[in-house]
This record gives sequence, C-alpha cells and structure tokens, in this order.
Amino acid sequence: MAQLCQHQEKFKKRDTRVIVISFGTLPAVQEWMRDNCDHFTILLDREREIYKAYGLETSFWRAYHPRTLWLYAKVLLSGKKMHDSHGDDTTQLGGDFIVGKDGKFKLVYPSHNPSDRPPVEDLLKVLDSE
Repeated sequence: MAQLCQHQEKFKKRDTRVIVISFGTLPAVQEWMRDNCDHFTILLDREREIYKAYGLETSFWRAYHPRTLWLYAKVLLSGKKMHDSHGDDTTQLGGDFIVGKDGKFKLVYPSHNPSDRPPVEDLLKVLDSE
C-alpha cells in the first residue's frame, strides 16, 4: 500500500480507481490512511469474505517471516511509526488485482507474505495495456 500511495498521481492520470479492501477496524484504517494516503477508496471486510472468495490465505509463519520482520525493523529505524493493529489478526495475507473496463481480471497476484507485492511499475504496465 505504501508504494501505491507514493504513486497516487500516476493512477489518477490513468483514470484508475484504487480500492483497498481491509479486514482492519475502522479506527485503524482511518489512522493508516490519514498518515499515508487518503485518496483511495477503502472497503472493510471484517469477516474476510472477499479474502476467502479470492483465495487469499492466512499464515503466521509467512506473516512473520524474517524478511517481513526486517522490513518492520527498517521502518522503525527510519523513525517512522508503526501503526497499531487494534488487536486484529495480522497473519492475513493480501493480494493485488486489476479489473479491466470489461470487468475481467487483468492481474491476479495473491501475496505469499506481507512484503510480496508486484512493483507499482508492473501494475501501471497492466493498466497501460488496457
């Protein structure tokens, strides 16, 4: 998400609507969006129905993989604050999906761990090919 937020203008120029689906609590999501980017649409899926429908997994071991812990350490060492999960299950893995104007999936990318996301440049290439 942080990468997407840094490139908000590029998505706007492509007339793309970014929808973030979160299982978090409303206060946690509002805090995160206020601190990072508030131009994306947020949908809350507390029961994780959408996550399940798209085959997105939960995994303690992959969510707390050494690479993920290293990323968290770098955030803290850079002076940025970590956001409180407000007691939510942080083992839910996400994914990236692009739906074309025809309603068909142009990209389906389920994450294998929290740091496993396609580069923004790859997402923009998919949008440009639309």
